[in-house]
Amino acid sequence: MEIAKHTDALIVGAGPSGLMMAAQLLRFGIQPTIIDAKPGPDRTSKAIAVHARTLELLRQLGLADQLLADGFPAYGIQVHGRKKRKGRIQFTDIDQPHTAFPFVLLVGQEKTEKLLVDRLTAHACPVSWATRLLSLRQDDRSATVEVVQNDVVQRWQCKWLIGADGANSTVRDCLKIPFEGKRYPGEFFLADVHITGVQNRLINFFLPRKSLLGIFPLAGEGRYRLVGMLPEMENRPSGLAINYADIKPLVDEAVGLALPVSQCLWISRFAVHRRMAEQFARQRCFLIGDAAHIHAPIGGQGMNSGIQDAVNLAWKLAGVISGRTAPRILHSYERERMPVARSIIRATDGAFGLGMRLRDRLSPLRDLLLTIGMRYIGRNPRLLQKLFDTAAQLAINYRKAGLAVHHATGRRVQAGDRLPFLSVFDEKTKTQTDLHRWCEKPGFVLLLLGTISHHHLHIVGQWMRQKYPREMHLYYLPYSPRNQPVFDAFEIKPDGTKTVLIRPDMHIGYINDMLNVSLIDTYMEEVIGWKYFGHLPENP
Repeated sequence: MEIAKHTDALIVGAGPSGLMMAAQLLRFGIQPTIIDAKPGPDRTSKAIAVHARTLELLRQLGLADQLLADGFPAYGIQVHGRKKRKGRIQFTDIDQPHTAFPFVLLVGQEKTEKLLVDRLTAHACPVSWATRLLSLRQDDRSATVEVVQNDVVQRWQCKWLIGADGANSTVRDCLKIPFEGKRYPGEFFLADVHITGVQNRLINFFLPRKSLLGIFPLAGEGRYRLVGMLPEMENRPSGLAINYADIKPLVDEAVGLALPVSQCLWISRFAVHRRMAEQFARQRCFLIGDAAHIHAPIGGQGMNSGIQDAVNLAWKLAGVISGRTAPRILHSYERERMPVARSIIRATDGAFGLGMRLRDRLSPLRDLLLTIGMRYIGRNPRLLQKLFDTAAQLAINYRKAGLAVHHATGRRVQAGDRLPFLSVFDEKTKTQTDLHRWCEKPGFVLLLLGTISHHHLHIVGQWMRQKYPREMHLYYLPYSPRNQPVFDAFEIKPDGTKTVLIRPDMHIGYINDMLNVSLIDTYMEEVIGWKYFGHLPENP
């Protein structure tokens, strides 16, 4: 069979992870091919929680405002026990949020996907729907796949392949990568409903004696998402559809009244698993999102983690495809993202497992622990901040993964950390902005803080134009009282200096207390594997 198509990057799966991967590659000038076995976009809203870190990355693409307009920002959580409310956490009680998005955006997954599909379409990168991967083989130079499209089997060749095809990943199966883990007992349901006469717009969890129920407000008057556990007596053979009448007794018991649901827009049942792939990469293939890791839905971490997988991998892969960086940088994808996935699985498994175990006869103990815990968190702003940052995936860092070089005395902000969200008064334009706004152009950002002469700035500018003409962007922030919080965060004295090199995914790669362009060149060449000093190599 002849090769019918050649592509640099083939993405299998057009869920949020695969779509973000394609959008990121396009951002760096790489035109990918993306396929999905489904006949078209999914119209059901599976994941609904979009956390602050995901919104920051969408803001970098210029897409956050569109998603905000479609969603509902939830600023707090209430937990109810068997008889009364056990506690409330208000994100508005955080004194100085570490993000522009101090809330959980509740929006249907189908809207997140549509936003990204529209971005791909605008850049002439359509999704090939109804295109199913059949087989895969690879060597050190390329991967060859067989796909079926319109009942016709074709052979395609790609330099790199990204498996974003979900928990039942064909890519992972073709690579024979183990997907170890377990299934939690019982079954769960999702339902999008209209509730009349209810104005509670916080996230609410109800913990009756033998079950659990979450109610999440959505955009649109009276729209809510219900998530709960089906009681064992209601379990039916796998795949058998349910309707709202099947869950109404459970919902009403959990809430303590007959919830006035006027319409059920969509309902589904599902099982919960905790699994992680043994490898996230093999030769020229990578796994991202649910193809690499799945976990309990508590905290809404799944879709957000998959999107961060894509953002972490895309800039590295784009550099290799374009010939700017050596392929060895791709090893850092596993080193950075596998510990994150492992940590999330451990945390969600602990919280979910504890909640499941402390049911029935132990529910009074559960209620007591919740009451004490939520009161303590609510009265401790620093602990509340830490809890939010963890849930919103703002606290993820890559300090120990190999691409982080910290040559500074300060320890509050270190190489490998996410770039802090800090308000900045731009002395050049005399406008208020923030550090994340300075990272919206694709590529690295060199941030110079402190006292630097105009002569040295001119030399740095010339060096950058010569060696990194389109791949690095320079920003200089001199000391001023208006920017004292920035200097405090980076632990810089008014007459001091700090060099901060920010990666394309808004994580810090390199920090130094002095400005030395030779050291930056050394970092780019020896750590990043950069080989594009002003011109493309002859043999990329």
